[in-house]
Amino acid sequence: MRLAGIQPGYLPWLGYFDQMRRVDVFVVADEMQFSSTGWAHRNRVRSPDGAHWLTLPARPAARQAICDVPLDTSVPWAATHLATLRNFYAGSPFAPDLLRSLASVLHAGATRLVEATVPTLRLLATLLGVQTPLVISSEAGLERAYEEQFPGQPGPTHRIIAFMKTLGATELLEGESGRDYLDVALCAAHGIEVTFQRYAHPLYAQRHAPFVSHLSALDLLLCRGEREARRVLASVP
Repeated sequence: MRLAGIQPGYLPWLGYFDQMRRVDVFVVADEMQFSSTGWAHRNRVRSPDGAHWLTLPARPAARQAICDVPLDTSVPWAATHLATLRNFYAGSPFAPDLLRSLASVLHAGATRLVEATVPTLRLLATLLGVQTPLVISSEAGLERAYEEQFPGQPGPTHRIIAFMKTLGATELLEGESGRDYLDVALCAAHGIEVTFQRYAHPLYAQRHAPFVSHLSALDLLLCRGEREARRVLASVP
């Protein structure tokens, strides 16, 4: 079994779904610590002037796990994000249907960050034709399994090994940034084969020029439609 795992993101970029489509099971690591500089609560779409941030009103406590981070329910983020997208992608023939689908999973009454991110993550995967089963870390108790297998909690590689042993996986697809911290030799000692994703972001026609790379995958869907978005995602070798 081949596995990959990434923290949940809000409307993630194409590379996220490329990694997802290449494995047998994908772990949404929502028990990791929230970072205000990360992607768990925000992403970018294309405005006429360039990249524009869509940010969820996360209100984390110090060192809080992503799955426990609350949202500020007084902020009308769902309506604001939908209105922003309707404005930026007005004129796209694909926008009305896709934004209706998005509106159906943007729960304005969400009280936790993951209640906003995980449903949108599942929706984008479906629209992009990615059928890989998702394992939500907090639901599967993967952090608890890590603590039981390695009581000293020695580091990120041990956590990954524990996750993989719990799920019965022997092959790991790791993102390129994993080269900075993953102990490949330790993985091998535990019978785990590691490969690294090398993602060349594709070009496609956006609503405005010049092309802006590494936006939310939603940009491709809204610009080119579901069928073409699936072709573009699958075209990366």
